[in-house]
Amino acid sequence: MEDELLLLAQAKGGQAEVFRADSNRTVVEFRANEFHSQESRLTRGYGLRLVRNGRVGFSSTTNPDVVEEMVQAAFDTAAFGKPCRFDFPGPGPKPAVTTFDNRVIVLPALKMIDWGRELIEAVRARVPNLKLDVTFTRTYRKTVVMNGAGLDTRFSRAEFDLSVTGLIVHDGLVWIPEYENLSSGAPPAIGPLADRIEQRAFSARSRARLATGTYPVIFMPTALPSLLYPIEVGVNGKLLEKGTSPLIGKTGQQLLDEKITIADNGLRDFGLASGPFDAEGVPRRRTALFDRGVFTGFLFDLATAGACRAETTGSAGRDFSAQPQPGTSNIELAVGTARLEDAIKGVREGLLVYDCLGGGQSNLLAGDVTLNVSSGYKIENGAVTGRVKDVMIAGNVYEMFRNVTAVGDTERDLGTYFVPFVKFPGLKVAARD
Repeated sequence: MEDELLLLAQAKGGQAEVFRADSNRTVVEFRANEFHSQESRLTRGYGLRLVRNGRVGFSSTTNPDVVEEMVQAAFDTAAFGKPCRFDFPGPGPKPAVTTFDNRVIVLPALKMIDWGRELIEAVRARVPNLKLDVTFTRTYRKTVVMNGAGLDTRFSRAEFDLSVTGLIVHDGLVWIPEYENLSSGAPPAIGPLADRIEQRAFSARSRARLATGTYPVIFMPTALPSLLYPIEVGVNGKLLEKGTSPLIGKTGQQLLDEKITIADNGLRDFGLASGPFDAEGVPRRRTALFDRGVFTGFLFDLATAGACRAETTGSAGRDFSAQPQPGTSNIELAVGTARLEDAIKGVREGLLVYDCLGGGQSNLLAGDVTLNVSSGYKIENGAVTGRVKDVMIAGNVYEMFRNVTAVGDTERDLGTYFVPFVKFPGLKVAARD
């Protein structure tokens, strides 16, 4: 259908681009230690973007039998579309990136069920009163981008991950989240995963209290995306176009601690957002955002780059039903030299955070966050002494990352985040008495 769309749109006198997205998703789910469901869903959708009289029109569908109607709808919307300040890219070489392992695709759902039961039994043997929710999610994606400039490119990606949430009752509810990216085709590491859950459950047996104040805080990799998200918002070229990013006019300035290097890497092997090209057919690349604390620039798609008189960074993302927007792919925060044991030993009284909920009513555009600590532990005299409850962390992420005590020496693969732990010398912590 994409060929028909492109030919018809060009015949009617428009510069055109066709985007096709296929998705085949299988989910295997356990709830409270019991098998719950297995579901599969297959979708295919088409998006048509074209330029007529200098303006952009768009339409989309999942019906392959409405080619003429789709083209006409895109032409009709162009009368009300934004001015076009870009050209569609032509063909060119694609960078190398590994996004597909056949072992993921041929893996039967029954094997996922076996792994889920094996993990549950391993955890129950260690912590009998722990209830586990386990979810395996496998998605096969195929992306096609064609345009009137001669581009005809496509790639496939196999995504496979495991999300685990443990629930235990010890003077209230205790949540223990875990995650593994299995897209490389390797089986889940059942033993080490069960060991981590057991260790967290053991630390949660005691309830520790933390008074409101300012404390050293260690954000574990699983919690770090809560702090990185406002920065991802700030580097988006769309906010530069709108004039609302807090980073406007600060390129080349030292804004974060020199221990902090952050990049967006669309070429990360087996990253859940990796690919040889973005949603407009522009080659992906690794784009530095902060280099040893120095802000190096924004992320752009074709439209925002044209509006901001910049070049695209190959950062367009989209679903078939919407036009492209700039955004992040896989976020990397460079590892440091600190070991977790040493980072904990240096704390007289502080907080170890594994997971947070939401940003509250914070002003994310300015970098402000208010985070509820859903999985956190008190550190006292260099040791983890128990879990904390009803604790919040508030502040501005740019100010937080301006002063960093340590960055971990080991990276965790979280699918679209590849990050170590980060230790902050003093964050504002609010605790309910």
